[in-house]
Amino acid sequence: MTTDVGNKFVLLMTGRSGSAWVMSTLSRLQHVTTHEALFLRRARTSERTWDSDFAYPRFVETKSNSLTFRPFSVFLYLNALYNTPGAVGFKLNYAQLGQYPEVLAYLFKHRIRVVHLFRRNHLDVLISWAVKTKTGQAHLLAGQSAPDDLRVEIDTKNLLKQLAWMQKRLSIVRKLLNWCRLPHLEVAYEDLLHDRAHFGCILDFLSIKPEGGIPQSNVVKIRRGGHCDVIRNYDQVKEVLANSKFAGLLE
Repeated sequence: MTTDVGNKFVLLMTGRSGSAWVMSTLSRLQHVTTHEALFLRRARTSERTWDSDFAYPRFVETKSNSLTFRPFSVFLYLNALYNTPGAVGFKLNYAQLGQYPEVLAYLFKHRIRVVHLFRRNHLDVLISWAVKTKTGQAHLLAGQSAPDDLRVEIDTKNLLKQLAWMQKRLSIVRKLLNWCRLPHLEVAYEDLLHDRAHFGCILDFLSIKPEGGIPQSNVVKIRRGGHCDVIRNYDQVKEVLANSKFAGLLE
């Protein structure tokens, strides 16, 4: 079975990198279909999300309807997904790529384009995880209100190790993409946030020609304030980072 890869793509990222905002923005373009992380190992919940109106079944929800043996079931699943007309993409985080290595083989075989989304400030990723844990919400939809108290504690005991691992993992993924020679584009969340014109780079890479400007996402940020506003133990974090290579991550 041959898949027309034209502008079929995957958004490769780590968690809390703004991927829901990016994909929900792209989904509002004509002839573009985007999906959440389809290789999460759990079924969807009834929680309202940005893609609730057109959510595609996750792989774990469809295995009983096709071959149950991997990698064949994964290949059939992706073939069905990418047979959707127009530009089609889904989110794939680093962990899921490790759990389903055959996805990489599929991407390589069919020359699927990879948009590698990352966040330069690894501390912001940790803060975002802490906020999600506290609120129980991954993101807000337009019209929803953020909780009043978003101040969180950051684990300073393992902070440097966590930041170093995140930096190393990003380097590993970059090397993997280069080694596989997959057609890929690296995009920083901060660049997209500060200047939406950077979305144009993604559209050019995916051969998407939008009619009009870049649409507004229906996803809004939960956290609004700066580091000193949201980190409850800000002084401790500052002290730990002060003499490290990560000192510049703190506002």
